[in-house]
Amino acid sequence: MNFNESPHIITWELTRACQLHCRHCRARAIPRRDFRELTLSQIEGVLDDIAQMHPRPMVIFTGGDPLEREDLPAIIKAAVRRNIRTAIAPSVTPLLTPEVIQTWKDLGVSAVSLSLDGATQAVHDRFRGVLGTFARSIEIAHAITESGMALQINTSVSPFTLNDMPKMGRLVQMLKARSWEVFFVIPTGRARAAESLDAESIEKALHWLKDYAQTVPFRVTSVGAPQFSRVLGRPLDSAPTIREAQGFAFISHYGDVYPPGYLPISAGNLKQQSFSEIYRHSELFCTLRDSRNFEGRCGICDYHDICGGSRARAYAVTGNYLAQDPGCPEPSDEEQDAVLPV
Repeated sequence: MNFNESPHIITWELTRACQLHCRHCRARAIPRRDFRELTLSQIEGVLDDIAQMHPRPMVIFTGGDPLEREDLPAIIKAAVRRNIRTAIAPSVTPLLTPEVIQTWKDLGVSAVSLSLDGATQAVHDRFRGVLGTFARSIEIAHAITESGMALQINTSVSPFTLNDMPKMGRLVQMLKARSWEVFFVIPTGRARAAESLDAESIEKALHWLKDYAQTVPFRVTSVGAPQFSRVLGRPLDSAPTIREAQGFAFISHYGDVYPPGYLPISAGNLKQQSFSEIYRHSELFCTLRDSRNFEGRCGICDYHDICGGSRARAYAVTGNYLAQDPGCPEPSDEEQDAVLPV
């Protein structure tokens, strides 16, 4: 894929409204919808533009909770009608039922992702802020797989949930998920620095995830820790991976376009520019796609092109999105000698 021309995935925050109160929420979700939300007509115009991109990106509708929008079925129909592969990332609230899951299947949704941050009610419900969310999530997960749609489990890893990862791995297998996306919490939105792992803990968790991935038949990936490519030992001449602004973009509920939602710097707004123009030509996206712009260890690391470090974490911790990723451990003396010029 030519990531300069088209992203592989677009995550689209249709609304910021949500009835949960997750302690790490990037969106700082609110109880009611924002008057600035893109209208159905505006959304259809953006979808027209996305449908002209090649290869055509996959669109994941999320929030907040996308079910807070009464026109969600019309939005799904608009995307599917344009032959855009469509997925949904809902919040597990009373609005989400097995009947809704079947409706999405009938409308042409190909995948649904659910957040499970712990393998027990005690861990997950505390993290999500509403008692009973864990049990409902398990019920909905079964409904998704029974419908024939692909199930993805998203797990946020913080100091509070880190020790639950092995149990979570077993739960993901039991639920017959086709993908497990492990998100390493970045201190932005509602998340605080204390809810983000230090570099050593991230490294240990990634090595555990590597060993786990070799034992299961489904996709295992990380978000917020692109150094997983290094831990996996990907060849240095392999194709660039999807990372912020490179194969990935985020659309906010009011039309701002971000490299990811966790890097709160807008590259432009869809009420003034087309998505394709922002993705291909904005200064922010072009700067982030060029790994030669990265600073510190991320600028000289052998993996600077296929990893690049988390620009979102660099910005959250240092205020500079081009700085080295604080989530990557200091190199050993031998590694330092290998990458630094004599």
